[in-house]
Amino acid sequence: MDGLLSTHINMQNNYLQLALNKVGQTYNDRDSGRFVSQQLIHAKVPVNDGSRWSTDPEKLIDQMDHLLGVLQATPGDILFWGTQNKPYEIGIYVGGNHFIAVHRRTHQVRIQTLSKSWYPSIAGSIM
Repeated sequence: MDGLLSTHINMQNNYLQLALNKVGQTYNDRDSGRFVSQQLIHAKVPVNDGSRWSTDPEKLIDQMDHLLGVLQATPGDILFWGTQNKPYEIGIYVGGNHFIAVHRRTHQVRIQTLSKSWYPSIAGSIM
């Protein structure tokens, strides 16, 4: 495996693990964009353009290395609900049809299940 690719995979796993360690914690606001960006910043995952990870879903989707279909998502990819130009919710794909995000009603970080009624429209990779 290429050294750079290995480094990126380790970073992706690191920020996913940081997010998983927050399961059950109450998050002051239900802002999933802020939650995702904080995990990326804390894990020191670099942004391609050298800026800081945005908390705004519209800006965060632009910061992805590349976009892909939800069915191609792998653990650590970021899921977006809404359209590419107007995403309104974000989660981190865990695998096995699950994602981690701040729950909209309880404000707790939870592992949630993708469903037909709550399915993302696009996924983004940080590498």
